[in-house]
Amino acid sequence: MPRFYFDIDDGVHRTRDDEGADLPDLETVRRQAIAVLPGLAREVLPDGDERNFICNVRDESGAVIFTASLSFKAEWKTGRRA
Repeated sequence: MPRFYFDIDDGVHRTRDDEGADLPDLETVRRQAIAVLPGLAREVLPDGDERNFICNVRDESGAVIFTASLSFKAEWKTGRRA
């Protein structure tokens, strides 16, 4: 099975995956990259109201083969603040 590496960027911190995961096919790679982003957003967002989350997937040669991103923005309307 080929090995894939999932690098994460939350706009503040970048994490390079040096361990990787053996996955059977590219659809599994796609699903895993997409699935990681909402959990990351839940962990990070108490620190702010706007963030972009990116998961870049590298293959065994180090080439980025897939990117998933999630943008989050929260804002009060009519000048209200919590």
